[in-house]
Amino acid sequence: MFSWIKRGLLVSTALLSIGLVTTGTDYREVYAEEPLRLSKSVYEKPNIYKVDESEYALFHAVLPSSTDKYIHRDVSSAEVYTNYLLQFAYDMSMLKFGETISKQIEKPFQDEILPKLSEVVAETTNQLTENEWKQVKLSSKPTNGSGEKIFHLYNEESGEDIFRFHVRRDQPPKKGHWFNFHYHTFLDGHEGHHNLGDVYWGKNMPPKWMA
Repeated sequence: MFSWIKRGLLVSTALLSIGLVTTGTDYREVYAEEPLRLSKSVYEKPNIYKVDESEYALFHAVLPSSTDKYIHRDVSSAEVYTNYLLQFAYDMSMLKFGETISKQIEKPFQDEILPKLSEVVAETTNQLTENEWKQVKLSSKPTNGSGEKIFHLYNEESGEDIFRFHVRRDQPPKKGHWFNFHYHTFLDGHEGHHNLGDVYWGKNMPPKWMA
C-alpha cells in the first residue's frame, strides 16, 4: 500500500478579511502541497489528492461535506483533475478488491492498468464543455459480490453516465482465473467494450469483491 503522507491544503478564495466565506458554488478547488505517490509510470508530479478531513480541523467550515464527490475543471486544470481521478480510481479499486485480492494484484494493477486509464479518461473528458463539467459527479462506491462496477463518472443533472470503469472475472479454459479491466464511454453510447488489460489471479477461484 502507499506510504501516506500528511496533507496540507491551500483553499483559494476561502479566507476573506472577516472570516470564512464560501463562493456559492457546488465545488471547491483543493490543492495539495505534496504529490501523490502513485506509480511513476502514471505521473511523475501529480499535485492534488483527497482531503483527510480527520487531519484538518477546519475541513467542514471551509469545504462542504460533499466536496470529494464534486469535480470542477477548466481547460488549464485537466492534469489536476486526471491526477485526482486516478487516486480516486485506486481507492475505489482497492475497496472493491478487498484485502486478499488487493495484496496479490495491487502492483500489476497500479503499473499496468492505471496508466492506460489515465489516457482514456483524458480522451473522454476532453469532450466535455465547461458547463457540463459543473454537473460532473463520481459514484460513491463500487459493487460487491460479482458485480463489475468500480466507479462511474456521470452528469448529476441528467443522470447519464459519462464514463464507466469496470472489472470482470474471466476463466479461459485451462488458463486459470483472470481479472479483465475495461471501460465504457458516452462517446459511443457505452456500446463498446474497451479493454484496458488483464491481471492474472491464479488457478483457484478468487474471493468475491469486497470480501
